[in-house]
Parts: sequence; structure tokens; C-alpha cells
Amino acid sequence: MQEPPIPEDHSQKETILSTKCQFLLWSWVLILISIMISVIATDIPCNPIEFSNYTSYPTQSYPWSISNGYFDEDSFLDIIVVNRGNTSIGIYYGFGNGTFESPKLYNTAYDVAYVFVRDMNNDNKSDIVLTYTDTNQIAIFINKGNQNFNSPITFPVGNYPYWIDVSDFNKNNLLDVIVVNDRAASVTILYDYNYSNLSFSFSKTYPCGNDVTGVSVADFNNDSYPDFVTTDYSDNTISLYINPKNGIFNHKKKIYTSIAPWGIATADLNNDNFIDIVNTNFVSFTISVFSNDGHGNFNKFDTYYIGGTTMSVTLADLNNDTFIDIIAANRADNFICIFLNKQNGIFETCQRFITEWNIYGDTDVDFNVSAVTTGDFNGDNKIDIALCTGQYNMNVLLNLC
Repeated sequence: MQEPPIPEDHSQKETILSTKCQFLLWSWVLILISIMISVIATDIPCNPIEFSNYTSYPTQSYPWSISNGYFDEDSFLDIIVVNRGNTSIGIYYGFGNGTFESPKLYNTAYDVAYVFVRDMNNDNKSDIVLTYTDTNQIAIFINKGNQNFNSPITFPVGNYPYWIDVSDFNKNNLLDVIVVNDRAASVTILYDYNYSNLSFSFSKTYPCGNDVTGVSVADFNNDSYPDFVTTDYSDNTISLYINPKNGIFNHKKKIYTSIAPWGIATADLNNDNFIDIVNTNFVSFTISVFSNDGHGNFNKFDTYYIGGTTMSVTLADLNNDTFIDIIAANRADNFICIFLNKQNGIFETCQRFITEWNIYGDTDVDFNVSAVTTGDFNGDNKIDIALCTGQYNMNVLLNLC
């Protein structure tokens, strides 16, 4: 005789099913919460900002100017340093993880004060533009690839060329070069008019203030034509030239700043789509921040204290809040100052980050941090810092935010 079947325990199955559903539901909820927390955390900028301890790389004597670019065939940023003490430049080829090879040296033959990096001949390679202070020339090293450069092409400029920038001033789709002539109180613009790269068949000189040291190019009045501004060290002024839409400049506007302006940089600091100005003041141990009124006028400036003489300033968004921050080099001490943007073009007080100390003292070297550059050196989408020190080293600080 067949026994009757045992009835299924539906309540137990329903309980198990309900438990599984709850587990899956809570798992999804926790995943969504973690995603939301991650997004929110990403949007919260670091304050204070964090950087790694510096990594040190040797330079030659008197490392004075620094920049970065893509000098070989990989996609990793490289760093270039001007060595004023032995007429050379050193290129530190990057591995893409924030570390660099020992520098490969290239002879410059003459004393160099400043280096600017740009693709000058439109071949997607970073070329090098230098100022030869001894011979009153600029020199352009064209990148041939494979860590090789052509012999320098030189062009005459004014007395004691110091700082360089590059732009297309006359809108003919060819790059022009602007250089300050420190001992001639002027700037020279080398124009490329012949539709042939690097011909520079025409040049023009414009007056600035005395002992002009720095220049920066930007469109200050939003007419799509590049203007320029200089620092006039001995006059305590900056000189502003607005482009009359033909690349030939006519009228200089003199703007007073603090004592002994030296370095200069430009960017939109308050996200109002107008380019502002930052300059260092060597003697007053400060930087000045000039806000653009929207018409290319700079009627007032805010002052921020560094605590030592300063030559170099650079601008970058260090904490990914879409607002530009300020990095200033302290020439008299072993730190750089970072001024974080309060998201309105007003800046917090200096946050100090230690660099190498100038062990030589005033008997040999009279500077510590002479120049600063920024870039993403390890590919993590954060802006890192590299700088020259008076210990004959290049320091790299990686952004940890």
C-alpha cells in the first residue's frame, strides 16, 4: 500500500526565499550607498592639501629654471632643468609612475636664464626654447625624437633676454615668441609672417619698465586675441599691453604692484571666464593677485605673505575643485607655499611643503627654491610639483589628494 506523500513545507521555503531577497536587496543598497559616498568624497576637495615627501634628483650647478613636456616617444611627462653654472640643460625622462631617470645633459654653449617648452613646428613633439643671456639671443632646439635634438636655431633679441612665452599674436596660425629684455626695459616679439615654421623674419620691440623680468600671455579682454603682461622689477609695476587685433601693440598700461615684482602667471582664478594675474614680489616676501574686471582692467590687488624672497609662481588646480590654486617658490628657505583657492578667487594662507635645504649657504649659492613647475607625473589625474633647489637638486612632490 503506497504511503501518502509528505506535504511540502511552503512556509519554510517562503522564509528562505524572503531571506535571500532581503540579502540581495540590502547588498544593492550597500553598493549604492558606497558609490554615493565615493562620489561625494571625490567632490570634497582636500584641505589641507597633501603631498608626498620630496624625491630628490641631482642637477648640475645653479639649477635656475624648470619646465616639463613630452620629449621622447612615450606618453609620460618628462622634466627639463636649466643649469646656469655649467651651460647645460638636463632632461629627466619619466617612467610614468612619478619617478625619473638620471638627467641626460645637453650642452647649451652659453648661459641660459629661462626655458620654455612648446611644439614649435607642429610635429607633436615638445621643442625647447631658451634665452641666451650672454649673446642676447633666443635658441630653439627642435626635437628629432629618440631623445635627440637638432642644433639650436638662434635669433637676436634685446639686452639680457630673461623670460619667454609663446603665442600667435597676429592670428595667422603660426607661433610667435615674446621675450623680455631685462637690461633694455623692453620686450621683443619675433613674428612668423612667412608661413614657414621658425622663420621669424620680422621682430618688434615694445617698452616696459626697468629691469623687466617676467612675461605672461593671455587674452585679458575676451576678444580672442592674445595680450601680454610683464613684471618691472625696479619700477614696482606690471606693464599691460592689449592686442589691437593685429598683433602690433601700441599702448602700454602701467599698473602698480608691491616691491620688486619678479615672477608672473595668469589664469581665471574665480571662474568668471576672465583671466586674472598673479605676480611674486621679491623684496616684500609676497605675491599679488589682480582680479580682472571683465574688460581687461586690474584696479586692485590682494596681497598674500610667503615669508621669504620669491621669484617663481605657477597656477594649477591642485585639489580638483575646478578652481585654480597658487604655488610660489621660497627662494630664501626650504619650502614652497601653496595657497588654496576658497572657490571665489580669494586664497587661504600659505600651506608650507618642505624641500631640500640649501646646504651651501651664502658662501656659494644664494638661493634655495628658484623655480617651480606642475604636471601629472604619475598618471593619477592629480597635479604634482617639481622644483629646483639650491642644493643642486630637482625635487618631485606627488599629490596625495
